[in-house]
Amino acid sequence: MRFQFRKAPNWVEAQRPLHQWYATRLGQSMLDELHSSISTHLTDIFGYQGLLIGNFDHDKDLLAQSGLHRKITLDAPGLKADVNADVLQLPVASDTMKLVVFFHTLDFCDQPHQALREADRVLMDDGQLIIIGFNPMSAFGLRHWLTGWRGKSPWHGRFYTRMRVKDWLSVLDYRILNSNSVFFRPPVNSRRLLKRLRRLEHLQPWLSAIGGAYIMQARKQTVPLTMQRKQWVRTRSSIPAGSIARAAERAKNAQKNRSGDL
Repeated sequence: MRFQFRKAPNWVEAQRPLHQWYATRLGQSMLDELHSSISTHLTDIFGYQGLLIGNFDHDKDLLAQSGLHRKITLDAPGLKADVNADVLQLPVASDTMKLVVFFHTLDFCDQPHQALREADRVLMDDGQLIIIGFNPMSAFGLRHWLTGWRGKSPWHGRFYTRMRVKDWLSVLDYRILNSNSVFFRPPVNSRRLLKRLRRLEHLQPWLSAIGGAYIMQARKQTVPLTMQRKQWVRTRSSIPAGSIARAAERAKNAQKNRSGDL
């Protein structure tokens, strides 16, 4: 029997089942934790507009704590959002977004590198990218490996480690600002059990590596032209004034000698 790797799901096809999972007790519990945690990542983000890819709860504004004037949601065709499109071909002009949020975008995308390139294209210089994904180094990751073959959402996705995502971002020249994980309760769908185990969330400072989902925040690296100009000015100003004076004197003497020869 030949071993086969699980095929990554298509992003458009994966969105509706993922919406249905987030409507369950377990999904709602995780969404509450993500909404609370991501607020701390948004307080220093200001600008005209940002883009949230993956709109899993219409009653919650995931970007509420940001200083963005306009917040745009994008999801697969047929789902409620400001824009319906494929994440691999964003209908957004280049260099127009101060913030892009990938909400499980990489987990359920068969071309994650292309999705990252699209986010990089639409982000402005010094813009920020926030990636939310399921953590394979957790109880969610264990269930993913045990039951993913059944093809049910969200366990059939591709859960990438934070180290791998960091490597992808480094290739695009992004600087990691923050990275942490949330939701330390097991992936069970019992309202009573989830409520009783909620105290486990207080262990985040000690168990930050094994939360069910991670939040990674990165900034697009750019080198402002003003910095280049200042460096050039400093280079010119570092030439000693005496050297300039001596060079001018030598040029003047050389001109006198040529005049005497004539």
